[in-house]
Amino acid sequence: MLLSLLATPQELEVLLTNKEKSAVKFSDQIHMYNSVLAFTSLGAKVDESITRGTRPYSFRIQGELYHKIRSLCHAKGQRPQFAQLYIHDIESEHQNRHVVMPLFDPTTFDQLLNMMYNINPYVKMFKMARDMMATKGASTDLKLGLIAS
Repeated sequence: MLLSLLATPQELEVLLTNKEKSAVKFSDQIHMYNSVLAFTSLGAKVDESITRGTRPYSFRIQGELYHKIRSLCHAKGQRPQFAQLYIHDIESEHQNRHVVMPLFDPTTFDQLLNMMYNINPYVKMFKMARDMMATKGASTDLKLGLIAS
């Protein structure tokens, strides 16, 4: 039996169906928005022979597909990436992500980031890990386990 799909969040529905300039630009850059909001990076041997077009964005892999996740804490001297952005310097989160993708529309990006904070259960787990790490005297050797049920 297949599970029912959840409804598309309103913010995302508008961006995917609206014909305004900002929505069209979002559609053109959707894979970049996805990358900067992702918790992991994709690992695979990509067959570059079919990735030359602009739309629809698709690719073919050879061998294994996997997701890489790094430490919850970034190394000194390096900018936080992926899941680390949900934990590191929350007051500068938008700016940290903007450094990664400077061409984003700030309003669109804020809508998507707020959507992630409101509906994504993993964001809540990473925020909880951040709060635990911020507790004075707390161990910095935290592990976050994601277990499918």
